[in-house]
Amino acid sequence: MTRFTTILILCLVSGFQALTQDCGSPTLLCAETSNPDSLTNAAPVAFSCMDALYTNYYSFSTNTNANNTGNVTLSVSGIDCMTSGGNDTIQAIIVEVPAGGDPCQPISYVQVSDCLSDTLDFSLESDDLSANTDYIVILGTNHDPANGPCDFNVSIDGPAVDINACCDQEISLGQSATINASGAEAIPGYSWSPALTLDTAIGNEVVAIPNETTEYTLTGFVGDCEVTDIVTIIVGPPVGIPNTITPNGDEINDRWKISGISDFPNAQITVFDRWGQVVFKDIGYAEPWDGTNRGKKLPTATYYYVIELNSTDIQIDPITGAITLVH
Repeated sequence: MTRFTTILILCLVSGFQALTQDCGSPTLLCAETSNPDSLTNAAPVAFSCMDALYTNYYSFSTNTNANNTGNVTLSVSGIDCMTSGGNDTIQAIIVEVPAGGDPCQPISYVQVSDCLSDTLDFSLESDDLSANTDYIVILGTNHDPANGPCDFNVSIDGPAVDINACCDQEISLGQSATINASGAEAIPGYSWSPALTLDTAIGNEVVAIPNETTEYTLTGFVGDCEVTDIVTIIVGPPVGIPNTITPNGDEINDRWKISGISDFPNAQITVFDRWGQVVFKDIGYAEPWDGTNRGKKLPTATYYYVIELNSTDIQIDPITGAITLVH
């Protein structure tokens, strides 16, 4: 596939050269990082609203999500570019350089964003960008470095330069969740952590069986940049336990129906009165408790239970609680 070079032009100034390289070898910008820099490179750029004498060049790549690459937001912050008591003007534009174009020649640029001009910190959003494409960022201004430095931080983020871990889910203890990854380079691919409760720590699809609510971190590369995303698996109780039954014969809430208990055929349910006497005990719980003890109705009161699920797949601690019986 032919890759296009897109140029994101931002004009800023500074009093000394720091990270920046020229248009033929721009400095790499990665999501999730901030790059402090200054500008002294005398390289005029004139295009759209831009008319800068001093420029810096950066580059970034978009992800491999061809169906929905998205856009980027480029931010310039911490600007310290003082001249006669005020900041000099910063100009910004995003352009594309089609295949065969020269990133050092504005005649090659195709504008893909608004053109901005400001003296304060700002951010600039691009249009939706193409997948798997290289971009160049140029920062510049008319601030004369002889009048002092022009320092700033430049950063980039947004869906086009990120990867995606999908999706947050809520499961019951003992259940599994399949989570997926997209957007990264095929090589080296994806890695996941923590690996202990995953079927594998690598790949674009993994199965998680967490014992508790867990955040999984996905790591991959967009171009030469290592980026991350997080997916959360919320682990709820393995069974749903009502806290009240009203066995009055109206067929509404007459029995203590525990949702999900059928998934645990070896479960043992024990109910005690306030003196610790067992009033109900069953294994498998095929017939929900009706508030009786050996066929006799129990009085209205609060009772206490211990549910041992005895799962053959995962260690689950006994579940304890209280249930109120009301006639």
